[in-house]
Amino acid sequence: MISVLAALALLVPAPEPQDGPWRQLIDFTPTAEQPDGASLFLLEADMLPQGSPARRDARPVRYLWVNHGAVIGDQAVTLVTGTTDCDGEIRMQQVQVFTAAGRMLGEATVDEAVYAIPHSAESLISDAVCTGSPYLYDKPVVATLAEATAGAASSAGLGTPADAVRWDVDYDGQDDIVSIAMRPHSYRHDVEFVLAKTPNRSLNVVTAEQRPTGPLLERRIRPLERDRYLTACDMDEGEDVAPCVARYPLVQRGVEVVTEGQPTILVWLVNGEPRVARLPVAD
Repeated sequence: MISVLAALALLVPAPEPQDGPWRQLIDFTPTAEQPDGASLFLLEADMLPQGSPARRDARPVRYLWVNHGAVIGDQAVTLVTGTTDCDGEIRMQQVQVFTAAGRMLGEATVDEAVYAIPHSAESLISDAVCTGSPYLYDKPVVATLAEATAGAASSAGLGTPADAVRWDVDYDGQDDIVSIAMRPHSYRHDVEFVLAKTPNRSLNVVTAEQRPTGPLLERRIRPLERDRYLTACDMDEGEDVAPCVARYPLVQRGVEVVTEGQPTILVWLVNGEPRVARLPVAD
């Protein structure tokens, strides 16, 4: 966890560099029926002191997502730094992602607003920073970042990848068929989507080329749930799009392309158009 602490120290401006404490706004406890979920922590220094009048000016926010259960690409811990205008908007500015062991996977500079709709995580953050809702002061507190991330997950619990999966990628209540295949002659791997609503049509996505030397790589796929992921590089026609730019997009349902010893690749659809991106790996 040393790398996480060092990263946090760089993020927090003087005179407030600190490891905590952290207020736990969402406490997720994995169960056999629901093993996957996330806990949310807010840096205590960003909370409105109890008994203080509500804030109406822009304020810094630093919050931490800790994923439980099985995680994609070992992205177990996400640290977001940004600001809130105390009027319902939180603007993300920097995102850093770590493994459960505290190794940094990567970071991205972002400029994206998320909004505090009722009962959302963003509304909890806004209430804690700006209005000081009384019930939030009863939420548990952990002293250090290491304590907050102690329950983080790994990729160990993910299912076995396959050549094809049935997965409702377009949210219409019907299972679609997604498959991966190595193409003759080029030996590249393509992902193919056949949507249940258009069973006579397929969408072929060039996903990954083979390495110029060495043995042929085998690639398999797993269902990918809608979520935010830190991506290291966009891809097109099986290759990185230069220059590589780290991003933190909201990825729709799709598939995770798994290759032993190689970075994970995500393939998903946005309004029927394919998107492909490569995830970072720890150094």
